[in-house]
Amino acid sequence: MSEIIGEKEEKIGYRDILKQKNYRKNMLAALINRFGDSVDSIALTWLVYQVTQSAAWSAIIFGVNRIPTIFLQPIAGAMIEGKNKKRIMILTDLIRGLCVACIATAMIMGFVNRYLILAMTVLISSAEAFRGPAATALLPKILDKKYYDHGLALNSSLCSIMELVGLGLASMIIAQFGISTAIYTDAITFFLSALIIATMRIQEEPQEKRKVEFSSYINDLKEGFGYVKQKKAIMYYVVLAVFLNAILVPFNSLQAPLISEILKTSEYMLSVLGITLSLGMICGSITYPMLSQKLSKRAIVCLGGYSIAIYYIILVLAGYVNEWVVGMYAITSLGSFLMGVLVSLMLTLVNVEFMKKVEESYLARVGALFNSVCVAAIPIVSFFITVLAKFLSTKVLFIITGGAGILVCIFLCTKKKTNQL
Repeated sequence: MSEIIGEKEEKIGYRDILKQKNYRKNMLAALINRFGDSVDSIALTWLVYQVTQSAAWSAIIFGVNRIPTIFLQPIAGAMIEGKNKKRIMILTDLIRGLCVACIATAMIMGFVNRYLILAMTVLISSAEAFRGPAATALLPKILDKKYYDHGLALNSSLCSIMELVGLGLASMIIAQFGISTAIYTDAITFFLSALIIATMRIQEEPQEKRKVEFSSYINDLKEGFGYVKQKKAIMYYVVLAVFLNAILVPFNSLQAPLISEILKTSEYMLSVLGITLSLGMICGSITYPMLSQKLSKRAIVCLGGYSIAIYYIILVLAGYVNEWVVGMYAITSLGSFLMGVLVSLMLTLVNVEFMKKVEESYLARVGALFNSVCVAAIPIVSFFITVLAKFLSTKVLFIITGGAGILVCIFLCTKKKTNQL
C-alpha cells in the first residue's frame, strides 16, 4: 500500500505553471507576438494587393514566406546548437521588428513596392527560421518536464485567444488609423517581445567554442536525422503532425467553394466555421491536461484522426439539407467545433510528447527538422489540390480527402504503430 501511495503522481494545475517566472515572461512575449502577427497578417495582405493589384503576387509572397522554414530552418537548427538561445531570440525579434517597421515607413514615405515587400518577407522569415529552434531548445531551461502538459496547453490556448483578438481588432485599426499603423503595431510587438525576453534570467551552460564551418553544421544536421530515425516514437509523432497539416489543407483552401458549391449558403458561413473552429481549438488546448489523464495517447490519435476524416464527409452530407437552414448551420458549426477540439488535442499531444521524448542536446536541430517537414506538407498538398480542382468538383475532393484520411488512420492506429507511443 505504501508503495502505491509513493508512486502516486504529483497533482499539477495551471496555478503551478503560472508560478514559473521565466515561463510567464516567455508566454507574455509569445502572446504579444501573436497579437502583432494576427494584425499584420490582415494589414500586409491588403498592402500587397494594394501595391501589386495582382493575386499572383499575393500568392508569390505567401509562398516565399514558407521557403526559409522548409529549407533554412533545418540548417539553422544545427547552427544554433551550442549558441546562446536567449540572445538569438532577442536578436531575431529585433531584426523582424526593424524589417516590419521598414515596410511601414516605406509606405508612409511613398517608396514601398513589391520587391521591397518581397525582400523584407524573406528577411523576416529567415529570422523566424532561427528563432523557432532557439525557442524550442530554450524551453527546458524555462519549464520542468513535469509541467509540459499544462504549460504547452496553456500557451497554445492563450495564443489562439490572442490571435482571435488580433484578427478582430485588425480591421478596426486599419479603418481608424490606416494600414501603416497596423504594420507599425506588429513592429512594436517584436521590440516588446525582445525586451521581455531580455529580462529573463536563464542559466545556459557555456558551450565549447567551435570554428565556424559549414561542414560541421551539415554533420549536426545529419546527426539530427539519424536521431529521429533511431527514435520510433519521435518518428511516429512526425508522421502524425504531417498527417494533420496535410489533411487540413483542403478545408483551409477550399472554404469558399465549400460554401458556394456544397452548402449553397452565404459568406456568413465563413465566420461561423472560423469562430467555431477557433473556439474548439481553445477548448481542446485548455482541457488537454485533464483529458490526457483519462484517455490514452492511442485513443486521442484514433478518435481525432478518424473524426477529422469523417468531418469532410459530414460537410458533404450537410449540403443535402441546405434547405433546412437551421439544421445545416447546427451540423456544420457543431462539426467545426468538435474538429477544433480534436485537432487541438492531437497537436498538443504531438508538441508535449515531442518535448518530452527529445533529449535536450538535440532539441534545436530535431525541432527544426520537425517543423520544416510539417510545413512542407502544406504547399505540397496545396499543389495537388490545385491540380485536382481543375478536373474534380469540391464535393468529390472532400469525399476523397475523407476516404484518404480514414485509410491513413487505419495505418496510424494499428497496435503495432501505437505501441511505439
